[in-house]
Order: sequence, then C-alpha cells, then structure tokens
Amino acid sequence: MPETENAPATGGEARRHLGEGGPAFERRLAALDAWDSPWVRPDAKYLTVLLINEAVSGVITTAVLCVPLVLRLLGIWSWPWLWLAIALPALSLAWTILELVLSPRRARARGYSEREDDLLVRRGVMWHRITVVPYGRMQYVEVSSGPWDRLFGLAKVELHTASASTDVKIEGISQHDAARLREDLAQRGEDRLAAL
Repeated sequence: MPETENAPATGGEARRHLGEGGPAFERRLAALDAWDSPWVRPDAKYLTVLLINEAVSGVITTAVLCVPLVLRLLGIWSWPWLWLAIALPALSLAWTILELVLSPRRARARGYSEREDDLLVRRGVMWHRITVVPYGRMQYVEVSSGPWDRLFGLAKVELHTASASTDVKIEGISQHDAARLREDLAQRGEDRLAAL
C-alpha cells in the first residue's frame, strides 16, 4: 500500500496519508474533479479501520444468517428451505468479500481541499460526490471518533450548515489534524459571518 509523507506536524512526527491508487484509477478520479485543488487524503491508518469495520460487520451478519441453517441441519426447524438457509449466509459472505476488495479504492477516493472561500469534500468512486461548503454557511464543526478510530488515533470532522442536505463528514484524519481543522474552519466561518 503506497503512502505519502507530509511535512512534519508540530509534534515533530510526519503525517502519513493514503498514497495514490493505480494510474487508471487516478486518471478517472482526476477526470471527475472539476477543480484543480490539492486534495488531502485520509490518514494511512484509515484503510485499516475501514477494513476492520467491514470484516467485523460482515462476520456478525453472516453468523446471524447462519442460525437458520444450523437449526435446519440439527432438525430443530423445518422452515426455511435448505437452499434458502444456505443461500443467505453465502450471499452475505460474498457481499463482505466484495466490500473488503472495494474498501481501498473507496478510501483513496476520499479527501478534502481547503480553499480561500470554501471547503471541498469528495468521496466515492462509482458514485462520485464533491460537496462545496462555503465557510460563511457553516454553523458549527464537530469532531468525533468511534472506538476503532480512537485505537488508531483517528477522528471524523462533521461540518453542519444551515441546510441539512449539505452537512458533510471528513473521515479518517488524525486526531491532531481534526483538532487543527476544527479550529481553522470555525475561525474562517466566524470571519466570513462577520464580513456579512
């Protein structure tokens, strides 16, 4: 997994972000972006967190869907049909494998770009989405992290605007970068509101 190093943070350690994907992937991603802005990708540890989340949820879902099969094979349950009791866990397992295979591409397609008047947030490969959030429209900025995020030192920054449809999340950034981004965005939002 190629990774890139950024300039050292204030603590002296270098921040590692996800590297680029293959040349074809990068060409397609660049063709979807209408802006020539430098994008900041998620932290390199974000891919690990994403893979753990997908694997854990897939194992739990498949295990739950195996219960009818086990009960059917033990003769405790006569319903569902055997083919259905086999097909459901098999489909769940296939879906989990597909999610695990697509996770690196999904992680590399995420990013954000701080511009002078707004913030760009992108995500998705097949359904590519770029959200532009003007700093003056932000109401508040929230930083949160789940148990896996905390274990790997990551956080999620949520931007809330006057319109609920333009609320965006920047996932997979280091806790240090999340705190810096929260302060910068809050300050820029206050500056833009004061100018109005």
